[in-house]
Amino acid sequence: MSNAGTTSSPNLTHYEILALDAEINVSDGHPRQSLTPGQQEIVARMPEIFSLASREPFADLEARAQRAFLGSMGQHTAPVDEGRVLSCYASSVAMDVVARSLAPRPATIGLIHPTFDNIPDLLIGWGHRLVPLEERALLAGEVPHLPGLDAVFLTVPNNPTGTTLGTRALQRIAETCAEHGKLLILDTCFRGFISGERPDMYALLDATGVEWVMIEDTGKLWPLSELKLGFISHSTNCSLKLAKNLSDVLLSVSPFVLALVAEFAQDGASGGYAQLHSLIRRNRATLAEALSTTEASLSVRHSDVSVALVTLPGSLTSEQAWRELRTAGLHALPCEPFFWADGSRGERFLRIALSRDTAVIAKTAAFLQDYFAFHTSA
Repeated sequence: MSNAGTTSSPNLTHYEILALDAEINVSDGHPRQSLTPGQQEIVARMPEIFSLASREPFADLEARAQRAFLGSMGQHTAPVDEGRVLSCYASSVAMDVVARSLAPRPATIGLIHPTFDNIPDLLIGWGHRLVPLEERALLAGEVPHLPGLDAVFLTVPNNPTGTTLGTRALQRIAETCAEHGKLLILDTCFRGFISGERPDMYALLDATGVEWVMIEDTGKLWPLSELKLGFISHSTNCSLKLAKNLSDVLLSVSPFVLALVAEFAQDGASGGYAQLHSLIRRNRATLAEALSTTEASLSVRHSDVSVALVTLPGSLTSEQAWRELRTAGLHALPCEPFFWADGSRGERFLRIALSRDTAVIAKTAAFLQDYFAFHTSA
């Protein structure tokens, strides 16, 4: 059992804040690429969208946006009509509400390792005990330490590695949790980057009978200057007071943002997601090609996700690379905090965000190529 790694040292968001005005910011995983022509047309209609949203009944608008977004993700059986999809400002708010909802019965939670550090921080902040679940075992459909757990929390696809559970592995994990009476929580914030078939996770989970909670997010997909939504969905047998605890945080989300999400989801389903996937694929290839001439490398070469984990060369550490690159004008993300149970395992990695224009990634790739070449020859 371990709550290691959640200390007073800087968290990942701290590093990302430092990068907001950087010359080259490939630190945070938020979308900072240019709008596509289709997206520009939606933005041009914002005054009209705002006006229409203010007149549409809120319940109708919220359901329409939820259906549009989740449907565009292939999640056609999401329980929108049953009222089991809750809207909030962001996925981090959703995670906090889930952590709070578990707090009346402080839980021992098996959490995927590594993952973004705000997840363990929020869970520990609400008094929960964490046990690291290594990604390799989960990819095989196994849940280590299951008898001692109350809940299993997975990030699918995962950040920073970019790996995702296959359908069979997820099904095995859900069946195991159902058999042993464990709550299964899924953070699916990077699902939209999967370029192949996206299984309907709602149908998969419901078929197993597992008690589940799912966190969704629009904020990783579209460059909308942080106009985004998070969603919390839950099973019929979920015992958590999610709606009550969310109501303590907010009255409702913005009707305007709901309407924007519906518009952008429709654009995504009509070709926008394919354009996004193409951008990420090109950017990953550009980075991989540049690194191929150095002793650094992509830790996971084949991934659809909009972040890339770079294995550093020689004795170079993550913190050293972050510091030296920052001084030169490039902000990436050191990886010790991702390994929340054992930060030393992140010392060999640097994370690069790929949701950027191709020119930004080309500049980043050339920058890193020169930097790693210097350290190899030094």
